[in-house]
Amino acid sequence: MESKDVVGVPVMFTDVDEALKTDWTQHRGQVDVVRISAPPVERWSDLRAAGFRPKPDRVTWIAPAGADEETFFARLTWKERQNIRIARRRTVEDGLRLRVDPLGEQLLDTFLELYENRVSEMRHGLLAAVGQRDVILAEPDRWQALCAYDADGTLVGCCLGLECPEEDLVRIRFSAVDPRRRRSSLARVLYVEAMALARERGLSRVSLGNDPNLYGHIAKPGLFGFKARLGFEAVASTTVNPDDGEDQADLVIGLSALDDPSFLLSYEDSHDGPEAGLHIDLFTHDGTPPDVRGYRAPFVGGITTHHLPEPGTP
Repeated sequence: MESKDVVGVPVMFTDVDEALKTDWTQHRGQVDVVRISAPPVERWSDLRAAGFRPKPDRVTWIAPAGADEETFFARLTWKERQNIRIARRRTVEDGLRLRVDPLGEQLLDTFLELYENRVSEMRHGLLAAVGQRDVILAEPDRWQALCAYDADGTLVGCCLGLECPEEDLVRIRFSAVDPRRRRSSLARVLYVEAMALARERGLSRVSLGNDPNLYGHIAKPGLFGFKARLGFEAVASTTVNPDDGEDQADLVIGLSALDDPSFLLSYEDSHDGPEAGLHIDLFTHDGTPPDVRGYRAPFVGGITTHHLPEPGTP
């Protein structure tokens, strides 16, 4: 066993045998999560019986670009289509200009400043894009920078997409908007325009990034609902790229450094293996189930709520 701080969350790493013979309630208050990396599929049923949830370590959000915008919009609810129309109207009213710019060093550094400001506001922010600066600049022609500028020419929003024709895919890797435009849903406008750009480039799918598969940590529960409402589906990242990630088994025993509620997408019990569908396991201290309507999505098989003892409770 080894306890590590994983971006602010105390996690105990262990193996299957240790996991099954240990009383993890004794570690409540010391760690929030007990985790097994790459547990053998044949041991998943035993781990489930002990409370562990086999899951992909991260999920990829993916959606078909559609033949045209009308086809894409047909997949959305009436409410979400209305949200997009309102966001577009606000973009026009604010005098913002949207355009695709070549991704050079100056634009990238301007974006990274905006990006760092947003990440700094997060409880468990991770500056992933900053660490990728040299990688991005090594192949700038593969990247598309969809930018939003205000009347003064200030960059107020941007999403960076990586064109992957070998996968028939555009990967929206990083995005950021300033606080004012976040409230007016500029991100919605940028993502819908990125779908249109993918269609123009002859690519049929768009990925809205990878999320670590524990919502309430780096990725927040609200982000899950936002992406699902935009018509994206969360799938195990290895189903899109076999080299992208691994399976884990998590036992959540506390929320000292996590949001309440937090949740993860586990493989459904009906099938042992990564080809199984996904299920939401939601964790809360609340004595009554929280409102989980915002977490429901067509690709989710169900939601199970796990009530954890309040801190200091035996």
